[in-house]
Amino acid sequence: MTVVTDHEAVAQRAEELEREAAREMRIRAEARAVAGYEPTVEETDGSKIIVADDGSAVATDGGETQPIDVGDHVEDEQNPDATMVVVNLDTLQADAYEMEDGPTVADVNTEYPPDDDVVEVVYPNRKDLTIEGKKKFAFPKSRLEVVHRVHDRDGDDGGEK
Repeated sequence: MTVVTDHEAVAQRAEELEREAAREMRIRAEARAVAGYEPTVEETDGSKIIVADDGSAVATDGGETQPIDVGDHVEDEQNPDATMVVVNLDTLQADAYEMEDGPTVADVNTEYPPDDDVVEVVYPNRKDLTIEGKKKFAFPKSRLEVVHRVHDRDGDDGGEK
């Protein structure tokens, strides 16, 4: 049996492991989004995740549901001129999603609900041949508005079922 005397070091290691796990979850979620929807949930961290009938993630926003899908073009209400494409719908809420430089999405977006869902986007350039390798930016879902959907929302998108 080991007695722990450096509680701060243990807490720091726990936070590091949690950040690594969150990054791994984002990578897996992006891979699943590219590979297609699988209607199974192996684990949950207690966050509220709603899956619509068509398999898309649905964020909750003040009791009203606003669907958003990977590939949708969105607009930031604080910078409406920027072109943004959704690349990941994270499973963490804004108060749990830590950015690389330390603060959470909720910390830098205090005017939005701390329990808001997180959406990752990239800023593609019209001359880009791919969005692969583009830096991802995380936003609270309620800060974004879908301006163009790439998936048909009436249930018949003509793709695989």
